[in-house]
Amino acid sequence: MYVELLILEQLLSGPKHGYEIKKNIQEALGESFEINNNLLYPALRRFLEMGAISKEVVKPEGKPKRHIYLLTDVGEEIFCEMIRDFPDKLAASQAEFMVRVALFNRLDRDMQFEILQKREDVLKEERNHFHQIESAHSQNPFVMEVVRFQKKQIEHELDWIMHLKQRVLDQAASDPSVRIGKQRPDQHQSPCND
Repeated sequence: MYVELLILEQLLSGPKHGYEIKKNIQEALGESFEINNNLLYPALRRFLEMGAISKEVVKPEGKPKRHIYLLTDVGEEIFCEMIRDFPDKLAASQAEFMVRVALFNRLDRDMQFEILQKREDVLKEERNHFHQIESAHSQNPFVMEVVRFQKKQIEHELDWIMHLKQRVLDQAASDPSVRIGKQRPDQHQSPCND
């Protein structure tokens, strides 16, 4: 789902052709979020069928034709629904979580906190699960190494989530007129900020 979210987010800032969408995502988020043509173009076709985007064919002189994709009002609504839809199953996916954090500027602070809290809850459950594995497999030193490594990763991410929560609070505190759930009028606002 995060692929579709990233595609729509790219089109929020204006019309783009497929290669430009791919390039912008990779430049912003790195190799871990590379979107290949087998993901990009089927998603664009689905969005066209849904009415979320429209397509214009442009033929620059001396160059092959290009398909330029534009976000529709329906597409903005779909983007807002998708970014806010973060059930436990998606919260368990690090990629889904990371993409939403990268798009926090598109969300109000209440939603930012909700996403952080859901991911924190999932990680705490995982940590408890690893405690049980640790007890059951204490005789196998290599299983224990894997478990210790995974627990350290979880602890590191939990620390990062606490940092993110504090950062969201600090942003709200830096402007006394801003409360959780409200954006300053001069901030870039997407259609998802109420």
